[in-house]
Amino acid sequence: MQRLLGMVERAVGAEALNRLLGPGLWALSIKVFGAALSYIMFVAFARFLTPVDYGYFGIAFNLSILFSTICGLGLATAVMRFYPQYLTTGQTSLAIGFTQSSLSWMAICCSLLVVVSILFSLSGMATTKLGYADAPLAIAALASASAFADYFAGLLRAQGKVIWAMAPRDIFWRILAPLSALVLILLGFKLDGRISIYICGALQLLLVAMQLRKSRLQMREFGSHSPETDWPLWRKTVGPLWASAVLYAMIQQLDVVVVGSLAPAAEAGAYFAAQKTASLLGLVMLAGGLVGAPLMSANYHSGKLRELQRLCGLLGITIAVSTIIGLFVLIVFGHQLLGLFDASFSNAYGVLLVLAVGYFVDAMAGPNAYLMQMTGLESAYLKIMGTCYSFVLAAQLFLVPIYGSMGAAIASACGIVIWNVVAIAVLRKSKGLDPSVFGLLFKPKNG
Repeated sequence: MQRLLGMVERAVGAEALNRLLGPGLWALSIKVFGAALSYIMFVAFARFLTPVDYGYFGIAFNLSILFSTICGLGLATAVMRFYPQYLTTGQTSLAIGFTQSSLSWMAICCSLLVVVSILFSLSGMATTKLGYADAPLAIAALASASAFADYFAGLLRAQGKVIWAMAPRDIFWRILAPLSALVLILLGFKLDGRISIYICGALQLLLVAMQLRKSRLQMREFGSHSPETDWPLWRKTVGPLWASAVLYAMIQQLDVVVVGSLAPAAEAGAYFAAQKTASLLGLVMLAGGLVGAPLMSANYHSGKLRELQRLCGLLGITIAVSTIIGLFVLIVFGHQLLGLFDASFSNAYGVLLVLAVGYFVDAMAGPNAYLMQMTGLESAYLKIMGTCYSFVLAAQLFLVPIYGSMGAAIASACGIVIWNVVAIAVLRKSKGLDPSVFGLLFKPKNG
């Protein structure tokens, strides 16, 4: 073991190894445990609700994730880029200014979303597709809480507080949400999709308040620095990050909405269960990207490109091995996993396998999305995402009326494959970097 650690240290450097063995292992542990809790949470709500109501819950939940990304303005990713960059270069006042400005703009966007949702709820237009007249307000509540949760997760990761960044949502929220729903049921309340979304939003907001306090305590260590701004740079960078994040969320979340719009709500529920099951394959890749993003930014902006590529290689092989094991589990036990939600959902096994192929390719390609956004390729990232989503949406609108949820799965998986192939090609050509597992076999320029 000591010899293996020595080889890894020579490959990525002592600093990177310490970051990976400290925060990295904590992040991986929290993500693995959190993925299990997330699955239990969605299974619990499926058991609490009817298949039709669970379909409404899935549509509302995914819409809230999409709207949280819109209200987040790309700042959750931007703070992981700018915060470590400013601290590395001694520009503490800019780090403070960016944080304060980010929170102000997000508060304005979330307030507007809540106002619009109230007007839409009063109109009653949402009843047909979302099941309840006030479903838009429930979606807005969860979306606003999720937007701030995403931001503080990014900020606390940039501050090196991995546990505080990830544990509130990945662990505590996923335990408290189904427990709170169960308590309401035991007290005699009739649980439905709308109330379930309200529960998730309220608990998320409570945990965000805790994260806000922790991040402010961390920033007090800066002393009396006055906040400074760099609006030209921030606008230039954040705009593409925001648009890219929205497009990525649309690719990840709107397929359930499309299925719910063009097929029965119960089929949307089954698709939602298959989507959440397949997404387990991406948890190690996500954990690697979340922890590696600040380190990617610091290495790139200090000119340590070889160290950055070695970090990508280490992340790539770790992600690949874990994902291969996960794919095998889904193939063997997929029917049983879907049956945990509802016995009728096991019919979505084929959908699960198609989605799993997409997530598997995404994991094999490594954290290329984070790498592009940490190295100044946010504009290229946006163009690739825009092209891919246009293809996915067009394909889903054509295929879902014919093949139902399977059509949505095929389009989604194909979009993920196309995106990753193009992203890796752009990274290799423009930066000489390759975060995928293939970068270990075919060395890029900075390998």
